[in-house]
Amino acid sequence: MASIVENLVVVIGGLALFMYSITLLRETLSKLSGARVARVLEKVSNDPIRGMGAGTAATFMTQSSSITVLTLIGFVNAGMMSFRQSVNVMLGSEIGTTITAQIVSFDIGFMYWPLIAIGFFGMMFAPKDSWRNIFKVLFSLGVIFLAMEFMKDGAKAILNDPDNTFFVDAINEYSAFPIVGILVGTAIAGSTQSSSATTCLVIALGSAGLIGLPMGIALVMGANIGTCFLELVAGIGATTPAKRTAIAQTMINVIGVAVFFPFIGPFSEIVALTANDIPHQIANAHTIFNVLVSLMFIPLIGVLVRFCERLIPDKEGEIIGKHFFDEQMLHFPQVALREAEKEMHRIAEATMVMLTLSESALLERNMEDARRILLLEDDVDERCRSTEDFIDKIHEEELNEKDKIWRMKMLAMLTDIERVGDLCENISEFSLERMQNGIMFSEEGIHDLRAMFNLVSDTYERSVKAFKTKNKEIAREAEQMEDEVDVLERDLRNSHNERMAHGICQAEADTVFTETLRNLERISDHADNIALDIIMDR
Repeated sequence: MASIVENLVVVIGGLALFMYSITLLRETLSKLSGARVARVLEKVSNDPIRGMGAGTAATFMTQSSSITVLTLIGFVNAGMMSFRQSVNVMLGSEIGTTITAQIVSFDIGFMYWPLIAIGFFGMMFAPKDSWRNIFKVLFSLGVIFLAMEFMKDGAKAILNDPDNTFFVDAINEYSAFPIVGILVGTAIAGSTQSSSATTCLVIALGSAGLIGLPMGIALVMGANIGTCFLELVAGIGATTPAKRTAIAQTMINVIGVAVFFPFIGPFSEIVALTANDIPHQIANAHTIFNVLVSLMFIPLIGVLVRFCERLIPDKEGEIIGKHFFDEQMLHFPQVALREAEKEMHRIAEATMVMLTLSESALLERNMEDARRILLLEDDVDERCRSTEDFIDKIHEEELNEKDKIWRMKMLAMLTDIERVGDLCENISEFSLERMQNGIMFSEEGIHDLRAMFNLVSDTYERSVKAFKTKNKEIAREAEQMEDEVDVLERDLRNSHNERMAHGICQAEADTVFTETLRNLERISDHADNIALDIIMDR
């Protein structure tokens, strides 16, 4: 019993090391090209083939179909993707999980030591962050193969131990019942939340001769079901379309296993022809199974979508897409950062509208526009708070150096955008004061204020455009215009003081006029801050 426990610990320790290395590989791949995958997911269409391609790429990058599906739930929650589109991507996510299994099915001998050594020392001495990430990929792959070796060694020791034949006999006895393998695979994947880890454990057991191909196939099928647990939990508090996404993922995996289950015997015989060794046969079975299930569902996507819509009907009054982001996107930091930025674009656009309305409210004494500004300000404040909280939750350690810096700049720019909204609110209050107290401006005063509004609006609009496009040339134009605002503000203040001295303007208008100038100048300062963040971006 002591020896079997020791060998089981080796297998479990190897599995733990494998899961660590997979996490390290996922984080590194995300740093290298996570932004490109995020753009692919954003642009996914109703075409199931393109959706499958996007899902395959995303799952390879995340090294987890669960993370891909959770991110999809986040997209659907935020209204960025329809339920049908999420199903297309979901089909590809199952294929993406097979790539890791194909890699580890190769026996590279002791080459994992050179991979670990080159990767480790490369990370220490690489001059650039991009090079360090490449070496980290090599290091992760080396550790993955080392972990596989531990699992194989532990399994072989269990198989060859003459005092522990009862354990091997039990495995052989239950191998005659594929349903047991499916249930065990489901339990392992459900507890580890990784079908890749479960499949690679199965490959290691097969390589050691502890299990045969039919049992290996049953375990792999169960792993597909086990990964659905986390998605189902995530769907509990989600919107109706996101709940449908979680249910659809479960149905695809369960139905796929149910269809193949009666044919495990013939299927294993066919798979045995694809390779000469058990590890490759199990990896091929995993790939063939997931590809065939995905292809099988392509003509049935419409049926699946309609069934889920009937199963989970729409909720009356449910708000979908209040923000561009969702908590589930935090599983994929690159996606989370990108969607938070898009939310900031929307907030900035709202503040530009507020600035336009503040001119109308003050100079044309438009009561309705003044009240609209107050309503918009409440919305802007809520969006800014929610976005700041979301950005704070993004795992900084999973971002590359450039994105880490950009994340900090986004928080700074968000503060600037929020302050612009506050300053527009101040101007709307000045306009209400002017209307309530009958304060009049001279024609010259109105002309001067309109000139100031126009220049500040152009400056802020350019800085927002620079933020959206990351165009440094436009940012420099905004920075130069801010200098013009400072000069104009001084000139207009002097002109106003002269009019006050000659009795041209009402005394009651002094505070409203000068405070409006001050608030507009401060708006241009915040525009300048945004522009500088873009100019200084690497």
